[in-house]
Amino acid sequence: MHTLLVAFVIAGAYLIGSLSGSLLLARAFGQADPRTLGSGNAGATNALRTGGRGFGGAVLVFDLVKGMVAGGLLPLIAGVSPAVALACGAAAVIGHVYPVFFGFRGGKGAATLIGVLLVLLPGALLVGFAVWVTTLVASGFVGLATMLGMLAVALAVLVAPAATVAAKWFVVAMTVVIVYTHRENIRRMRAGNENRFARAMLRRRR
Repeated sequence: MHTLLVAFVIAGAYLIGSLSGSLLLARAFGQADPRTLGSGNAGATNALRTGGRGFGGAVLVFDLVKGMVAGGLLPLIAGVSPAVALACGAAAVIGHVYPVFFGFRGGKGAATLIGVLLVLLPGALLVGFAVWVTTLVASGFVGLATMLGMLAVALAVLVAPAATVAAKWFVVAMTVVIVYTHRENIRRMRAGNENRFARAMLRRRR
């Protein structure tokens, strides 16, 4: 029964992750399918760039909350172990990237992962956030900031004496996922045509 419960909880987390904020909220904000605009990604960054701050902010909050629900609230209600909670968090991120409700074409998983980290590994998230902000201000590249921020999260967990084996496996796997989903950003940066978030850059403000 416990194995069946674990399977149901992880599957439920995946389904929660599959609820794409940008695709569900697009009609309410009078927006077209974000996958047909901008970078073609169903995530908060593309929603911000193509639909404005209201749409982008709503998508960000939606995807953050679903990560918190899938990685925190759902495992708590089910009474499963912390290791299973991490598995639920990973399932939610995969659901966001490959949503069953939207033809398996979703976002890059960053906002959902942040929600998961917020409830399961908040200390490591603070380290990652500091790196994310520093990178964004210095470079203007959101994708690069996200990848380096997740790498910082992983390193913080890997060197933490109290971190569990499950937590270490989780952050390594999620780092691989984030780098993979940002492969087009890497390609564009190498080609020199990646978009910058200029308003966040310190030298542009000066």
